[in-house]
Amino acid sequence: MKLKNRLIVKKCIDDLSPNIEVLSPLFYKALFHLDIQLKTIFSGNVVFLNRKFANMLATLKNVKHLENISDSISKMGQRHILQYEAEIKHFPIMKQALLIALKEFLGKDYNNDLEEAWSSVFDEVAYIMVQAMRSTDNNSQQIIKKNKIIAHDPDILSKIGGKDVVFKVHQRFYDVIFNEPWLETFFLGKSKEALIKKQTQFMVAAFNGPNNYKGDTPAFVHMHLFITDEMADLRERILKAAIIAEGLSESIADQWLNVEHSFRAAIVKNSVDECVLKCQGQVPIIAKKPDNYKPEF
Repeated sequence: MKLKNRLIVKKCIDDLSPNIEVLSPLFYKALFHLDIQLKTIFSGNVVFLNRKFANMLATLKNVKHLENISDSISKMGQRHILQYEAEIKHFPIMKQALLIALKEFLGKDYNNDLEEAWSSVFDEVAYIMVQAMRSTDNNSQQIIKKNKIIAHDPDILSKIGGKDVVFKVHQRFYDVIFNEPWLETFFLGKSKEALIKKQTQFMVAAFNGPNNYKGDTPAFVHMHLFITDEMADLRERILKAAIIAEGLSESIADQWLNVEHSFRAAIVKNSVDECVLKCQGQVPIIAKKPDNYKPEF
């Protein structure tokens, strides 16, 4: 029954994908009607809220192999309590709002089987996140809140120069990263052009611009990659050099990296054991540092 419900939800989300920006306002309308205080957590403009909603659906869509991605969902639960100040009591309200939005949007296509499937899948994901939130000690919460990512400038995209400049920065960035002696391992067999396009769509949305990104969240995209803090630091230095080389200021570069840094906790791992494999036969991708390695950045 669990697998059946997961497949029903996945198909429903696939069908809903072209209409996410129609469904999203219905969700937030129901959510804030149920608890107006949640506006303090779900703040931001329409584009930002639509992206948050799309990320939630992307998580639910990936639960076919829930047992294989539970570690990533646990980390997501930790991030929600540490970085976004979410509370366990919010989950039932979110679930109710989601079901209300689905019923309003789907109309006669909404039935008991569909409601049961969505309810079951939401509960499965929420349970893992709640367990992680409960295990997060108060000391850790205080440390993270003290070092919380500074909210980025809502006008940063226009200050950067728009989507075209973001695209050009990523062209410079991937030209370097595809030939970086250590990090290139993660990009073997990948299409540079496709990555430039996807990363540009993702960051434009993150900068509160149009959300044309249709891929998974960073946690799921990178779940099988063993990425360390040292690697993430190197990546940020390469990206900053690309931003500066495109003619942007040091201040803009730092603001850009501040947004990038907010996704870091979703991809960095302390050991290869934290890598999550989606299917049988998949192996973690590990990039071995070359002998006598000296980074250029």
